[in-house]
Amino acid sequence: MTFSETLAFLAALIAPEPDSRHFAPLLDGGPVAETPITITPCRRPLAPTEIERQTVICGTVTVPEDHDAADGTNSVELSFAILRSHSTYPAEDPVAYLHGGPGMGNLHSGLAGLARIFDKFRTNRDVVIFDQRAAGISSSSVACQDALTANVVDIALDRASLAEQDEDADFAPTTLLTGCLAELAENGTDISRYNTRQNALDVPVVMQALGYESWNLYGISYGTKLTLEVLRTAPEGTRSAVIDGVAPPIVKLYDTLALPFSEATQRLVDDCAADAACAAAYPDLGRVISEVIALASEGKLTFDGETLPPATPLTFIAARNENPLKGSLTPYLPAMFYELHRGGERPTLELVIGDWKMAPPLPTAETLQAQASAALTEPQMEALSQALKNAQVSDMAGEAFGLAVTELREKLRRDRELGPLPSLLDAELSAALPDTIATPEAAAAAAKDYAALKIGDPTRERLMAFIEKNFDGPHLGRLLRIVEAMTESEISAVYSDLREAVERRTLDFQQSVDLLLYACQEDIPYNNLQGYDAVTAALPFDFSAMTDSAAAEIFASCSAFKPVERTNFHAVVESDIPVLSIGSGWDVQTAASWAESATEGLSNARSVFIAEAGHGAILYQPCVGDMTAAFINDPGRELDDSCERASAVPAFYIAPWVGKEDKETGSP
Repeated sequence: MTFSETLAFLAALIAPEPDSRHFAPLLDGGPVAETPITITPCRRPLAPTEIERQTVICGTVTVPEDHDAADGTNSVELSFAILRSHSTYPAEDPVAYLHGGPGMGNLHSGLAGLARIFDKFRTNRDVVIFDQRAAGISSSSVACQDALTANVVDIALDRASLAEQDEDADFAPTTLLTGCLAELAENGTDISRYNTRQNALDVPVVMQALGYESWNLYGISYGTKLTLEVLRTAPEGTRSAVIDGVAPPIVKLYDTLALPFSEATQRLVDDCAADAACAAAYPDLGRVISEVIALASEGKLTFDGETLPPATPLTFIAARNENPLKGSLTPYLPAMFYELHRGGERPTLELVIGDWKMAPPLPTAETLQAQASAALTEPQMEALSQALKNAQVSDMAGEAFGLAVTELREKLRRDRELGPLPSLLDAELSAALPDTIATPEAAAAAAKDYAALKIGDPTRERLMAFIEKNFDGPHLGRLLRIVEAMTESEISAVYSDLREAVERRTLDFQQSVDLLLYACQEDIPYNNLQGYDAVTAALPFDFSAMTDSAAAEIFASCSAFKPVERTNFHAVVESDIPVLSIGSGWDVQTAASWAESATEGLSNARSVFIAEAGHGAILYQPCVGDMTAAFINDPGRELDDSCERASAVPAFYIAPWVGKEDKETGSP
C-alpha cells in the first residue's frame, strides 16, 4: 500500500462503525426469509488489511437438518465468511470454497491464511467460505456436550481416543465414542442426515441466502467429493468447478489408504529415471527404496547408532506433502534413500534432516545473486544487490505493519466487543488460579466446571456459582464483585469468549467424531479391512507401517455406527458443467491419478498434473491460483501448460560421494 492508502486503511479500522454498505442485506437478516442470517464476529487472525463488516463478514446460515423433510423440525447452523472482492465492480458469481475432511472446518483458525490462498480470485470476485454440517465450528448440532465436558481434561491433553487396543492388540470403539453416539441419539439428533448428499443440498441454500444466484466451486480433498456430489444432486446455480486433490466417490478411499504413498514413490523413481544425471547417480532407486523400507520394518535400519522406527523412510515421501511454504524435498530424496541403504558417509541426510529439519529453505537473496553473477556486469550486480536489500527492508516493514495492525485490532475488539470488565475478569481469574487450585484433581474439576458453562443459558448466576465453587480467599470476593458489576451484554461476551476457549481445546477431537459420521455411514461397507489388506499387499512399495494402524482404527471405530446405504453414491458422476481437475505429484492423501479418473463422466472437464505440489496444489504453487482464476473467468478457454512447466521437477541433487568407490560397503 502507498502511504495515503495506509492512512485511509487505518482511518477505516479505527472508525466507530465500518462502511458496511456492501454487506447491508446480510446485516438486515439476509435476502431469503426462510434461511435467516445471523452476523457474528470473525475468528482471528484476520489478514492485516481486512476490516470486519467492510472487507470481510462472518455469521451463520440456518439450514434444514433434512432437506427431504419439508416439515422437519431440526435445523443446522452453518458458519460462513465472505471475503469481499477487491474490485468495486465484481462479477456476480463468487467462488465458493468447499473444504476437506470430511469434518475438518477452516474458519476456527481465522481468515488470514484463507485470504492469502484465495486472494487471486478476489481480483474480481467475492470468495465465500463456510464450515459444512458436522465440520469445524458448524459442529454444534452433533457435539455430544455432556461427553465432551466430562472428558475435557483428557481431550485437552490429547489423551482421549475413539478406538483402543485390547490385550490381543485388536482395536475396538472406546466408551467415549459409544457414549457420544448414545447422547446424540437421546437428544434426537438423526446422524444419518449428516452425509455428503445433504451437505451438497446445503450449498445452493447457503449461496442463495447470502444473496448470490450463481457461483463457482473450488473443492479440495473431501471438498472435491462434495463438489462432484453438488454437480450430481444440486447443480442449479453452479457455473464452473475446480477440484484440487481429488477424491472421487468411485474410489474406495479407505481400502486405498496406502496407494497415494506408493504412487508418489513410483513417480519419484520414474522422474529420476527420466533425468540423465539422476539415473546415472542412482540407477537402482526403486530397488533401493524397497530394500530400505524392508530393512526398517525388520528393525535393521540405523542412523547415528540408533535403530530407526519402521515408518521412518516412509516419512521422507510424506514430508513433501507437509510444508507448502518451504522448498522442495524432491531433488534430495534419491540421495537420502541411497545413504540410508549404503551406510558410510551421509551428507545429504545430515543436511536435510539435521540442518533443514526436512524443510528445505526457499531461494534466498544470496542464492539469487550467485545464480546471476555469471550473466551480469559489475554495475548490474550492484543494482541487483541494492534491489534485494530494498526488498528485504520492504518485507520487514510489511511484517512489522502487520503485527502492529493485529495488536491494534485486538485492542479495539476487546474494548468494543467485550468492554473493560470481561477483560478484567479474565485477568483476575488467571491471577487467582495458582493460589486457589493447587492440586491436579482440583484443576481437573475446575476445568470440567468451566467447560460445563458452555452448555445451557449464559446467566450471571451460573457464572457466580462457578466462581463460588472453585475459588476462595481474597480472590473470591473480588471476582464476584466484578461479575455483579457487569451489564448483560458483558455477561454475554464472557460466555462467548469461554465457548471459544473450550472449543479450541476440544475441536480436534470433535472433528475426529465428525469425520467418522461421514466415513462410517457412507464408506462402510464399501470399504473394509479385507479390501485394505488386499490393495496394500499388491502395491509396488510397502507403506503398511505408515497406514496399517490408521486403517485398523478407522474400521474399528466404524463398528459403532450403522452404515446408511445410498443409491448410486459410489457411481460415476455425470455432468456437463465445466470442471478443472488437478492432481499433484507429492500428494499422499489423494493419488494424482484420481484427478483424471474423476473426469470419466464429466463431458466438459479437463485434468491437469502439477508435479511439484502436495495435497491441494493451490497451497503449493502460485501459478495454480493464476490458472484456476483464469479458468473461472472463462471456463471455455484453452489453458496452456505454463503452470505445469513452472512447477516441473527441479534438477536432482547429486551427492558428493557419487562416483567414488565406497571401499567399506560397496555401491548399493
